[in-house]
Amino acid sequence: MAYSINDLKNTNREKLGNSVDITVFRLVRFMDLERYLGNGANAVIYAAGKKLGKELSPKTVEEVAKFCEDLKIGYIEIVGENPLTIRVRECITCSGLKETGKQLCYFEGGFIAGCIESVFNKKVNVKETHCAGLGDDFCQFRVEFVE
Repeated sequence: MAYSINDLKNTNREKLGNSVDITVFRLVRFMDLERYLGNGANAVIYAAGKKLGKELSPKTVEEVAKFCEDLKIGYIEIVGENPLTIRVRECITCSGLKETGKQLCYFEGGFIAGCIESVFNKKVNVKETHCAGLGDDFCQFRVEFVE
């Protein structure tokens, strides 16, 4: 059974509510997924983010930014228009983590791809160019529209 976003929002947690510490998200995100999913683990994470972004069906980039802030995914800002470049500050996946020498934010990249495809009704490729895993203080994604 597949759950919709509205299904996932429903909780029956009268005392605990719907807030979860970032540590729980990161425990799930950084468990040894390649061991269970093979070399395609990051593609699965990207696809999950993209599905969420598309299901939200945002109409504007401002809606995307508000959603990210409301759910504490991060603060979104447009820092370039050609190509479209999106910066994420206080990223849920990597903000504050030590440098690993590799990009970490596949979920966020997929999420941005799904949202931008919904906003512009065009296919996109999204590439992370900056990340705490690479030693940066923010994440940044280059969005290229597919002709």
